[in-house]
Amino acid sequence: MFDKIFEKLKKIRLEYVLIFVVSAVVTGVVYFSFFKADSDVSSKTETEKYVDSLEEKLSKALSKVEGAGSVSVMITVSSGIRTEILKDEKTTSENGKTVTTSTPVLVSGKPIVLTELYPEISGVLIVSKGANDVKVKLA
Repeated sequence: MFDKIFEKLKKIRLEYVLIFVVSAVVTGVVYFSFFKADSDVSSKTETEKYVDSLEEKLSKALSKVEGAGSVSVMITVSSGIRTEILKDEKTTSENGKTVTTSTPVLVSGKPIVLTELYPEISGVLIVSKGANDVKVKLA
């Protein structure tokens, strides 16, 4: 049985084998790059979504300046979004030592959010086709 298979494989030309291998590799690369791009979009953090939103809003506003042309904006932030939650703190004293424990207050299994602190903007880069004109820069 294996002899028959081996004889058939001998008859297949090397070019066909190479074409098959190359096409399989190319198909794999295209497949994984396509699905990798989809997973990157869905795995953005809240901070990345926030920065993307700011960049889009600023880009739209600046592109309305007369003579600005196409505008591209990049914003960097110093940290991520921080969420402060309500905590129940209990202080106990034993043998002259004071121990404070804090546990989050939960409602329906979720912590109560007091505030969300958005990150401080540490830098903004603006690129515009019309930036070489002084009037556009001032606007």
